[in-house]
Amino acid sequence: MVYFGYMGRDPFREQIAVNTANIADLRREQERQRDKIHHIESMAHGVRALTKVVDELQESMPNLARRAAKEAVAEAQSARHRDVFANLRTYALLVSTGVGLGALIVGLVVR
Repeated sequence: MVYFGYMGRDPFREQIAVNTANIADLRREQERQRDKIHHIESMAHGVRALTKVVDELQESMPNLARRAAKEAVAEAQSARHRDVFANLRTYALLVSTGVGLGALIVGLVVR
């Protein structure tokens, strides 16, 4: 004779199975939340670093603007001096050409 015991539904075992499945789901959800939190913490760290860089840039902006203005003025003065010297060379070339032509004309007339 084979004895099978109670073959009906066992609500206690069913509840244990449901609870076990719920615990597994909760653990998976906890891992997803940990990943999200880690991602958010990384983003917050990046935002803090970016904020620090922006603050430093704002503090140094007046100095950078002054330096850029000084460099622009120096470049403009240098360009103006280059233009003046280029003009002087052109005038000197024209004057020397005029003197040369004048000498040639005088030389031809005097002969």
